[in-house]
Amino acid sequence: MSKDLHVLCAHLDDFEISCNGYIFKHHKQYENIYIHVATNNNHKEPITVENLENLYNILKEETKIHYKQHDFHSTRLRNEMDDLKDSIYTSIDFKRNFDILSHDSNDLHTDHQVCYEIMAGLLKLSDRFVTYYSPSSLNFEPNYFIELTEEQWNFKNETIQKYDIEKDQSYTKVGYYLNEHWNIGMAYVMENCAKYKSEYYDIYKIKKWTTNGEDGI
Repeated sequence: MSKDLHVLCAHLDDFEISCNGYIFKHHKQYENIYIHVATNNNHKEPITVENLENLYNILKEETKIHYKQHDFHSTRLRNEMDDLKDSIYTSIDFKRNFDILSHDSNDLHTDHQVCYEIMAGLLKLSDRFVTYYSPSSLNFEPNYFIELTEEQWNFKNETIQKYDIEKDQSYTKVGYYLNEHWNIGMAYVMENCAKYKSEYYDIYKIKKWTTNGEDGI
């Protein structure tokens, strides 16, 4: 276990919404998990820190979780893309093997697109490059479905419900993060995997996956 995972999220809360399944399933493969968050929000940051601490306590493994706040503004990432790229790349130890988990190329959110483009520049250097679904994705085509236990789903739901959409940095500040009817993972599984029907899933798209002698998916 001498490799790292670098997760890039545009906003505080993106990790909880989309990344839990991958972490629950694969965390034992990593010595370090770096949660890079591109933008800051004074309301959300203490919640994120608490959520990550609770996640670490649940994993109870030797894997270390590192929260790295890059402190950019959520409505200016396109203009500040090169600065964000520099901030992220200079925080990566390129002497170590690493995997990448980031936003998808078909995401409609400009900040998410910027994060994907930055991490895509590391495709050839990473062992695995996986993108995750977000509610702002268009034509997302997952090919990797990770089942969540009811306990894991409840943890995910509890962490997300701590946030307040009205204190978001979006222009509208309307909508919701997650509720009992938001089950897009299960919908994708039922459409694509007829023999599998569990209640809760997180869904991903594998862009690159090399094992280097490790266990496969």
